[in-house]
Amino acid sequence: MAQIKQNKMMEGTSGTIGNVTFSVRKGKTVSGPRRGPSKKPPTENQVAVQIKFERFLAYAQEAMSDPIKKLLYADAAKGGQTAYNAAFQDAARPPRILEINTSQYNGLVGDVIKLLVKDVVTVESVKVRILSAAGAELERGNAVVGKGNFWNYTATAANAALPGTRILVTATDLPGNITNAEEVV
Repeated sequence: MAQIKQNKMMEGTSGTIGNVTFSVRKGKTVSGPRRGPSKKPPTENQVAVQIKFERFLAYAQEAMSDPIKKLLYADAAKGGQTAYNAAFQDAARPPRILEINTSQYNGLVGDVIKLLVKDVVTVESVKVRILSAAGAELERGNAVVGKGNFWNYTATAANAALPGTRILVTATDLPGNITNAEEVV
């Protein structure tokens, strides 16, 4: 491999031009012969990554054929991104449950649990299950969209034994990615 020195145009360059491949190693730009395909079969992990990548591509292509989704992703695209890039990113990143706020939940019917859930574009649904300290399901239902990235779940069953109660939250985004989180009261 050749090291490239005192050439500001090539500094930090990576990729292939013709039969020469450029890469950055330990902060220095180096060049070498173009690499051919690997002669070893892919590992199980590599195959798993390839399958996930194909799923992300398929979702992005499907999203671009749906005019409503295409507009959603075009609005979410940042910088030099396209709607396709944003759809691919959404498929690759599950929603994030950032907060389960139980400060207004006292085990009474009508109490509200606030949830902060973010995704690349929008979260499709947020489901809540409330379990007793012993693990019995007390109730389950859908949270409703609040302001910004907040969702609200209103309790429908009384819970007299509040300590140890488990709040289970499941968020699903447009591509179908699912994230689970739990909070113990």
